[in-house]
Amino acid sequence: GTTVEFCQVSDNWDDDDETNMRPPDLYTGESPLQSAHKVWAKVQNDLSYALGSNVHRSWTARLRISDACPHTITLSAPSRFIANKIENTYMETIKRLWNKHDVVLPPRKPIISAPVSTSKSPKFTPNQGLSPNKAKLNAKRELYSAYRDSSKLSSKQAGNSAASAGGAPTPPYGQTPHAQGLKAESHAQEMTRGRFTFSNFVVGPSNELAHAVARQVASENKPSFNPIVIHGQNGMGKTHLLYAIKHKLEEDNPGRRVQFLSSEKFVSNFVRSVRKGGRDEIEQFKSSLRDVDLLIIDDAHFIADKPNSQAELLHTLISLVGDGRQILLASDRHPDHIDKASDRLKSYLAGGLVCKLGAADYELRLRILDRLIARRKAGGNTDLAIPKNARDLLAAKINATPRDLEGAFNQVVAQAEFLGLPITLESVQETLSDSRYAAGQRLTVDKIQRVTAEEFGITLDDMTSKRRSRNIARPRQVAMYFCKTLTKRSLPDIGRRFGGRDHTTVMHAVKRITSLRKDDEGFNAQVQKIADKLQF
Repeated sequence: GTTVEFCQVSDNWDDDDETNMRPPDLYTGESPLQSAHKVWAKVQNDLSYALGSNVHRSWTARLRISDACPHTITLSAPSRFIANKIENTYMETIKRLWNKHDVVLPPRKPIISAPVSTSKSPKFTPNQGLSPNKAKLNAKRELYSAYRDSSKLSSKQAGNSAASAGGAPTPPYGQTPHAQGLKAESHAQEMTRGRFTFSNFVVGPSNELAHAVARQVASENKPSFNPIVIHGQNGMGKTHLLYAIKHKLEEDNPGRRVQFLSSEKFVSNFVRSVRKGGRDEIEQFKSSLRDVDLLIIDDAHFIADKPNSQAELLHTLISLVGDGRQILLASDRHPDHIDKASDRLKSYLAGGLVCKLGAADYELRLRILDRLIARRKAGGNTDLAIPKNARDLLAAKINATPRDLEGAFNQVVAQAEFLGLPITLESVQETLSDSRYAAGQRLTVDKIQRVTAEEFGITLDDMTSKRRSRNIARPRQVAMYFCKTLTKRSLPDIGRRFGGRDHTTVMHAVKRITSLRKDDEGFNAQVQKIADKLQF
């Protein structure tokens, strides 16, 4: 952390008492703060030359003199991040230039400070100007005072709860103080997930079926398929679609009874009802799930880890389907692959409609980025500008999930918004260099097959199939060509990864693609496009 020297002044210092102000500097006849500002203006001018105008404008020009003592000058940074960067990178240059221009002997020592919290602090604080020991003592007193006040508040709240419990009837299930706390937390989550709407969901080939099914659930009272399971790896948009259904129903059909639960809440509510031991409590829990028109459960695969909760989910599913009421579940895997689920539960889950949210292809990732850019501009950053090559790099590099893509986008935008730096291809490359998407990551056969299949419009199964038609064989040869030229895999190993083909088949593919690239400019451009995506 940054060490800060406290200036020694009288303990009874009064901001309006001129007799207690710091004496003028003996060398200049000015107050230490006035002379510090003049010296800092000269230092900043030299910093612009020493560091370069761009670096100076982004970092050291953002420092402001906040205090001057006989031996130290405090330079305030707008954030802890900027303070750390300057201390670790540019502090020696600042000290050298300060020593050059300071008119006080020996030269005062520049130190960096940064805000200790996100809230704005007043210009004068109770501990300002106190000795370190006295400031520390005041801090301890404030901490004790806060603790004492919070204890009183907790006791008062406990008394109020006890009073209510004594005279009021038992609240309905889900309205206990604990549940009300969860409800407040759930409300906070609702506020952050308000953007999970159908209009904000970017549709592509990998998610269009799940999107269409979700739309139908939100618009029809009578289920066409029941139950419905939407599955896909984390970050693909399952929760987005579930909340989009909920928000759509709240707008268009507020009378429809909808129960939205996470798997954690399902299990905790079930366990609480069992522990209370009363039949009424258990029945209230069951009715909260079954006396609804639509039950939505997110991350349902976790429920399978608890045998009793799994059994309750199965009975709920059977009851709702039997009564013609819709149940929709999201899972990170197909029902058949939920390891701890019973065969009966797997059968019921797979007996309705199972929709997969697949990986977003390159074109879909581009459209997602365009949507993120538009949303950021609508949110106030109207000057946001991302060059096409930088956007294309992000789409090519982040080939995992939409959530990963948004996280990388946020990193890039944060650099621009907080540091005032323009977004360029180079800045995006630098931002991603420390992530798991760094350029030095190992290129795999799976990635080559996937990217090549996307470019030629075939499936991954086609890559390893026995089909020999040209529209399948040529992309397969291109993928083999890249496996040989861009990886260290042996020819037999590559052949095995393409449906158990012989190493001579791989050799022929490499020769054929090499020849075609020389003779066919259009084909060469298409192969080069794949190469660019693979090497991003």
